[in-house]
Amino acid sequence: MKEFIITFRAELIKIKNSFALWLIVIGSAFIPVFFLLHHFYEWERYLPKPGENPWFEYFRKGFNGVHFVLLPLLVVLLVGLVLNIEHKSNTWKHIFVLPVSKTKLYFSKYLLLINLIILFYGLLLMFFLSAALILSLWKSEFNYLLFKPLYLYHSVQSGIVDFTVKSFISILGITAIHFWLSFRLKNLFVNIGIGLAGVVLAISMYIGNWQSIIYFPYAFPMLMCNFVPDSHHFLSDFQINSIICFIVISVLSYFDFTKKFNG
Repeated sequence: MKEFIITFRAELIKIKNSFALWLIVIGSAFIPVFFLLHHFYEWERYLPKPGENPWFEYFRKGFNGVHFVLLPLLVVLLVGLVLNIEHKSNTWKHIFVLPVSKTKLYFSKYLLLINLIILFYGLLLMFFLSAALILSLWKSEFNYLLFKPLYLYHSVQSGIVDFTVKSFISILGITAIHFWLSFRLKNLFVNIGIGLAGVVLAISMYIGNWQSIIYFPYAFPMLMCNFVPDSHHFLSDFQINSIICFIVISVLSYFDFTKKFNG
């Protein structure tokens, strides 16, 4: 356990001078800031009906912008940047001669990536809540201060925590795929190109309303747009598929990394 903690700390040090942290900050602020500016210019469109909790529509519309294109592309780029550090500095072979098992290296990098994604969600929620506060101070008619945002599950609408967890689950499949590709492909742009092609195909499937879209990992975040929770099941089919994809791909990439990959 001590060796794993040391390895994980080493991974944290590596990303301090990378663009990965800036990507998380900029990516998490982009949609909330754009959403805030759009409220300023067309504020009458966003005024809630009398007695209506404005938080439902606020987060629905805001997260629609996050899920449709930004989130899958951000995950692809983030995974590539984190793993490309070793390719860029050509240090894989140096790492493998250290007295640290490949298993610890694999999971320390995976844990770092998951923590960065969680950080993204935390900042995203903070920026959305801050934008709502600014709007309320500007025009009290938005009513964000008169109602409390729903944090947990609701029979009609997901709460913030519930919705964020399901959103995180929806990107697990993409994360696992590009984690594997990122240590197998030295060229970062090839990795990003594959992700971009997947996102474009997912958009086509989404617009075309393909039934098979629930099996395509790049489309899972898009299916969170206008998401309505199933009152009988905590997870929808595409979220379950994302978990299955994550587990299967992670197991395969683990054995590839520990048994075959030599840098």
